[in-house]
This record gives sequence, C-alpha cells and structure tokens, in this order.
Amino acid sequence: MIRACLLTLAMALPLEAQELAPETSKLPKVSDALTEVDAPSSPSIENSASESGDVAPGMRDQLRVSDQEYARCLADLDELGVQYTEVAPIIPDDDKDCGVLRPLTITHVASDIEILPPATVRCDTARALGRWTQDFVLPASTRLSARGELTAMENGSGYVCRRRNNLPDGKLSEHAFGNAFDLMAFRFADGSRIAVQPREADGSMEEAFQDATRGSACLEFSTVLGPGSNASHADHLHFDIIARNNGFRLCEQGGADPE
Repeated sequence: MIRACLLTLAMALPLEAQELAPETSKLPKVSDALTEVDAPSSPSIENSASESGDVAPGMRDQLRVSDQEYARCLADLDELGVQYTEVAPIIPDDDKDCGVLRPLTITHVASDIEILPPATVRCDTARALGRWTQDFVLPASTRLSARGELTAMENGSGYVCRRRNNLPDGKLSEHAFGNAFDLMAFRFADGSRIAVQPREADGSMEEAFQDATRGSACLEFSTVLGPGSNASHADHLHFDIIARNNGFRLCEQGGADPE
C-alpha cells in the first residue's frame, strides 16, 4: 500500500511542475513591452490610478515640480540672463490637462535678446531656450556680422490650450502644458530679419544660419520641427521638451508629424 502511494506521488510531481511553469504563449511579446515614443516617461501614475479606481491626475499635475527643483530652475535662468516674470497659475476650470502650475512670462531669452511678444511657458522650457540661445544661436549669429548683433526672436506661440496642429480632436499639443515654443524669425541690429521658411539648397547664409540653429536645438529640446516636417510647420520652428521613453528625441527635417 505504501509503495503504491509513493508511486502515485512520484507520477504526479511532473504534472504539478508542468502546471507551475509559465506558458510561453502567455508571455508578453517584445513588441508589447514597447510604448509609443511620444508617451510620457512616467506612465505609472495613470496605471496606478486606473487599478485603484481613482481618477488619474491630468498632465498639468503630472508635470508638477518640487520647490527645490523650481528654485534651481529659476537660478539657472538668472545665470543665463533670461528675464522673466512669475505669473499666476493657469488652471482651466473645465480641463484637467491644460495649464501650467508655475508659469513664467519671458521677455528676454538673454540679457540683450528680446522675445517678441513675450512668451508664457514652464520654467524648464525657458531654461532650454536660454541654454540653446547662449550655446548655439549667439555663436552662429556672429557669422552674420554685417547684420549686427542678434536683438530679438519672434514668438509664434508659447502656452495655448489646443490640439496638435490645431485640429479639433486628437492628442493635446505640448503648448497646452507650457512645454513648447514656436520661433518665427530672428531680428538683428541693422533692422533686418531672418524668417523661418523653406530654404532648400539655396546656398545662402540665411539657409546656413537656419540649418545650424535648427540642428543644434535638438541638443536642448526633445522635439524640433520646422519647414519640411509638414505644412503646419512651414513658417516656424517648433521646440518642446516632452519626456519620451528612453530619452528619445524627434528632430525632423522632412516627412509628417502630428505636433
């Protein structure tokens, strides 16, 4: 009897082991583990909220920064010579995503370079704009010495609650969170301006300057779009600081993109 019981137990063990082993058909595929390139870098907020049944915080609140982070950002702006005013929080009553909790209105991106008209953005956006101007735009502008010093950048859009490409539906633009800035043109001391526009191999210094500033912008911004990206960006450069998985950066010179 004991021997029969032991034999039965021995035969049962492989079956139990087989039930405990994971089924390969239920394992996630590698492609399932990848997320969209324009998804926020911290999607766990939404996941935890949906599991608990609570309403997930909107993007405006997901972008909240600590007092220490905010103070550090303001100190960086001061060092860069960015001139700004802290303004009241932008919190639309009917939208949990649009808005900026600690907006700044920037009037100068460097001590002598105006933003015309002033742009309202998040501090992180202003810092990226200041660093790009200091490290890349100003040195490039010295190659246009006949025009004199760079005096201003024309602002096409800072914060505005809208969809991408101004469409009636779809994903919100990064402008809706204060994460984006649209640059229309550069102005110089002699009164001249270099407008952002399609410049396909025209061989001019204006083309070289536009290409140089556009190319360097992706070292500071995670998205850079402009002429050649799509029809919506034919007359300006779009910069934003969206956080993507694995630090992915979108620097388009051609093709279509839904921003």
